[in-house]
Amino acid sequence: MPITVKQSFSLSKKKFFRAPQWELKLAARIFIGFLILYFLVAFLALGVALFFIIRKIFPDQEPVSVVNQWILYFFAIDFLSRYFIQNPPVTDVKSFLLQPITKIQIVRRVMFRSLTSFFNFIPLIVLLPFCVVVSKENGLTLNLWIWFLGILTLSGVSNFLIFLINKNRNVALGIFVFIVGGYLSETYLKSPIIPYVSSAFDKLYSQPLWVGLLLILFSLIWYLTQQFLKSQLYLDKGLSKKKERIIGSKLYFLDRWGVIGVLLKNDIRLIIRNIRARQVVLMGFLFLFYGLIFFTQDIYKENPTTLIFAGIFVTGGFMTTFGQYVPAWDSEYYSLLMGQNLPYIDYLKSKLYLLMFSVVVCSILSLPYLYFGKNTMLIILASGVFNFGFGSLLNLFSGAYNATPMRLNVKAKAFENTQGFNITQMLFALPKLVLPVIIFYIFNLLIDFNAGIIALSMVGVLAFFMKNYLLRQVEKIYQAKKYETLAAFNKNKI
Repeated sequence: MPITVKQSFSLSKKKFFRAPQWELKLAARIFIGFLILYFLVAFLALGVALFFIIRKIFPDQEPVSVVNQWILYFFAIDFLSRYFIQNPPVTDVKSFLLQPITKIQIVRRVMFRSLTSFFNFIPLIVLLPFCVVVSKENGLTLNLWIWFLGILTLSGVSNFLIFLINKNRNVALGIFVFIVGGYLSETYLKSPIIPYVSSAFDKLYSQPLWVGLLLILFSLIWYLTQQFLKSQLYLDKGLSKKKERIIGSKLYFLDRWGVIGVLLKNDIRLIIRNIRARQVVLMGFLFLFYGLIFFTQDIYKENPTTLIFAGIFVTGGFMTTFGQYVPAWDSEYYSLLMGQNLPYIDYLKSKLYLLMFSVVVCSILSLPYLYFGKNTMLIILASGVFNFGFGSLLNLFSGAYNATPMRLNVKAKAFENTQGFNITQMLFALPKLVLPVIIFYIFNLLIDFNAGIIALSMVGVLAFFMKNYLLRQVEKIYQAKKYETLAAFNKNKI
């Protein structure tokens, strides 16, 4: 019995409206929908104007060849974005196994639905109008549209490759190192990597038969993904546990902290042992390199307000990625924690101290940015002070509204949400980024750069000295939403 599109939509709708806090999620999705619509229109405008921009800047070059010079960067960013954001479109797949539906139908449904990802529409929306304009201006050619088909095929390969890489973090890390290594080699060692790649795309444009190789690659990735997902589709998948060496079981140095030390031990063990927590730590580490995008460009040095974004990300990468899922990290045993003789303030302090410690570590690791000048380092240190005192508390505040349970260790399951990207928490991240920028901008505009740095730092210092009072206010919010959070975490109990 095949699953119709109508039935699939009906199941997705029921799952959404039966989920905890669906009203908040609906509002978040409406907002995200407007953002997606805005970006789609922007990408569409870029696609229409791309030909004329290239012709103005590179009048002597073929427009497609110019695009081929930058296509590698697009696929690198696309791949990393998919890995950290894109989620497999799953609606309780395992429940279908009890129905008279074949596994291959279930798997193909998941795979076809994954093709509707926002990332797959970006090359379509940008390159389709570009190809139309090129055809109109330079004359219609079959080579152009076969090249366009090849780009879409590679986007599909990237889409399904994520399914396989999510199973093996070593492969993902290897690909990331390859991408970063290629970028550093091209930028600093002057190795002609990008010209080789662009020449390959030029060959696809000049010799359309090469598209057959891409179609074969797509077919291979489709087959491997299909077989992999099919092999994981069992009701008892994940019940058997392999024996592993217990790590992070001591941590005696935290005993002097009492109850807070015990809670800190739990969080540290979670980070050491759990694959999802380790992935978040990896994301926080990658944010340390975010400054390279801004601090290396002279255009941003003329507008230091923009650099505050980089400073917040560099010093608060772990704080943002880990802190946005508080208290969801403990959702599987939240009822047990709330049933203990445990002061709520101690629970929040343990989270706060962990976030503050991460800001200190990230600030120390960012010291090499001193290479870009004193002002750059002042921006990073001021952002670190802001994150240390105020940003960490702001993360705990936003966590009070996070009642979406988190499934730990689902990275090893092919049919689970392997990334847990939370739209609601993304919306809460906006004031965390905008507020420090506004503070710096006002004082920098009215007085000077140093005044902006001092003002940003003072907000962090004042919040630090008032942390006990502010933490009590945050505790009241958590207490008020305690039972609502418990109900949400237990609604879809694993």
